[in-house]
Amino acid sequence: MSEPKTLEAGEKNANPGISASLKRLLNGGEGHGTQYLIPGALVTFLFFLWGFSYGMLDTLNSHFQSVLGISKLQSTWLQVAYFGAYFVMGFPLWPPAGHIMQRFGYKKGIIFGLCLFVIGAICFYPAALSLQYGAFVGCLFVIACGLGTLENAANPYITALGSPRWASFRINAAQAFNGVGTFISPLIASKAFFGNTDDTSASTADKLVSVKWAYVGIGCGVFVIMLLFCLAKIPEIDMEAEIVEESGEKRRASMWSPHYLLGIVAQLLYTGAQVSLASFFINFGTDVGGFSKAASSTYLSYGQIAFTVGRFVGTFLMRFMSPSNLMGIFAVCVTILNIVVVAVPNPNMTFLLIVIMFFESIMFPTIFALATKDFGRNYKTASSRVIACVCGGAIIPPLQGVIAEKRGTQFSFMLLIFCYAFVVFYSFFGCHWIKYVDLDDRTDLDEIQQEAHEKNHREQAEDPQPVADDIHHDNGKYN
Repeated sequence: MSEPKTLEAGEKNANPGISASLKRLLNGGEGHGTQYLIPGALVTFLFFLWGFSYGMLDTLNSHFQSVLGISKLQSTWLQVAYFGAYFVMGFPLWPPAGHIMQRFGYKKGIIFGLCLFVIGAICFYPAALSLQYGAFVGCLFVIACGLGTLENAANPYITALGSPRWASFRINAAQAFNGVGTFISPLIASKAFFGNTDDTSASTADKLVSVKWAYVGIGCGVFVIMLLFCLAKIPEIDMEAEIVEESGEKRRASMWSPHYLLGIVAQLLYTGAQVSLASFFINFGTDVGGFSKAASSTYLSYGQIAFTVGRFVGTFLMRFMSPSNLMGIFAVCVTILNIVVVAVPNPNMTFLLIVIMFFESIMFPTIFALATKDFGRNYKTASSRVIACVCGGAIIPPLQGVIAEKRGTQFSFMLLIFCYAFVVFYSFFGCHWIKYVDLDDRTDLDEIQQEAHEKNHREQAEDPQPVADDIHHDNGKYN
């Protein structure tokens, strides 16, 4: 059997055989497919990239407080800019990142995201010269817009790259490298940023030199990655063909399906809880545990290691049990441990937070895979809205901060109990409530898909060549 043709975004009369070839490659079957190893490796590296970027955020926050003399409240603008950018790129009514993927395909979407990252990173140079905190916030917003676009491309691409049955396994495996980046970057940033912070003779500009060159260097490295993506062949995935080939049923999930809407809520609450726990970890260690900030910071790094290990362990366990059940068990453990953390006034509760971070590990990628299941041609738009829920990281931490100021740090973790309890509900019940519609049902298409459909028909009317009468499409358009 000959190798199926590699598809690029915008190519007409897509070869539906690509999905079968990808499945043979990803699931250990027979057949060709080594050409997809390089694209798969490049896309997996993106997970490391945004984990690395997120891991630098708290260190950068602390550095700006020391060097620029900003308050703790002002320092939270970095988090607002970072997670707010994810909401902007996945805006529910009209997600820009989803539109880019739908219109131009995964490859061009990834290149666009990397381009934004490079621009934001290089702009740290003039920002450091200006000595204006707002300039750094603006640069970080541009970087996060790029990362939001990359997440909107990489998460659904890895999920779709093969059999839907193994989608949760694939995305958890890729997300494990996200955890590696999150753990490594604070170690590098702390040494790079804080080298001369305590030097009273150094000027503010001198203390920002390390930040300036660190981000310029990162920008140059990402530029090289962008060039590799320009040269690599990134095949488009026919999601509707995947559904038909896997189940034999010509249907897709509705955009109003309960599993999707509840998944959006679950992702928002979980992401907010994860970010909030990490943000208040050091405060908990000092206020409740009685440890120094240095010791609490060290324990937080242990928690990040536990989080990364949890990703690999969870990925392994998914080979033997369903992702939803495994996530449900992990969520139950997290909820119970959070109750203990709130109820027991003991310094050792700080170490329970490390255990909680282990059980948190698989929730984001698994919720994503379950919430975007069986969407067919609506997949890119649906996935962008789930990614937008990362904005929970800009919502839950301020709420916990208000509670912490009024009732104390330990009691404030009560808020996270409700967040994780909803994940328990979604794992065992909500993710299974899927509403399907026929593939040819137009009643629940978003405007962008309808426009793409009409544009494709206009192109076909101008094309004298006959078009195959089948349901396969390329880049979200009917042929």
